[in-house]
Amino acid sequence: MSPKINVYLPDELAAEVKAAGIPVSAVCQQALADAVASSQGADATTPPGEGALTRRAAGMVAAARASASAEPTTVDLVAAMVDSGGLALSVLEAADITPEDLVDELRARAARDGGAGTLDAALALAVEQSEGLGHSYVGTEHFLLALTAGPTRELARRTLADMGLKHEQALRGVVTALSAYSYARESLTFAGISAPIRAALEDIRSRLVRVEAGISPRG
Repeated sequence: MSPKINVYLPDELAAEVKAAGIPVSAVCQQALADAVASSQGADATTPPGEGALTRRAAGMVAAARASASAEPTTVDLVAAMVDSGGLALSVLEAADITPEDLVDELRARAARDGGAGTLDAALALAVEQSEGLGHSYVGTEHFLLALTAGPTRELARRTLADMGLKHEQALRGVVTALSAYSYARESLTFAGISAPIRAALEDIRSRLVRVEAGISPRG
């Protein structure tokens, strides 16, 4: 029998999450999946050279590079992002964008018109977005912000805007999703979970509290 998990949100945060359309179940599932990985000794960041990428973001970047037939672009990045299952997908879904539809649209437009930026440029922008929020790590959500903040005529930015997600909306979605994610870490209660995983959750919760100190939710 699967462990039962209950998540309780304070009224203010619950209202923000509901208004933003953040899928709470998906956010909580990721919180637990990351905790399990941490309890098994997974390294939280990549080696120096690609910045403080989270394990998930590092895997996403590696997958995008591996799948590219030439220099990796934002199309390769978005395809890998969708496969990664990170918080970026929660923000897309909250904006009523089906992640797989975004990939299909990007590939169709790239084949027809080109215009995709490079993965390396998006990586640099993701680092800037993370620093702008006062974060010490770079996750999939920062890559999504990088795409919405990219050059005006860049393919991924134009496509996201056409599908209804501009930078300001993406930023609000990321802040709300991170707030829900952090609170879920702090408030998850469940039966039958092992002590190492409980310890991992507490460690990550403590780190997320420090991250949250640099976030000011925007209305």
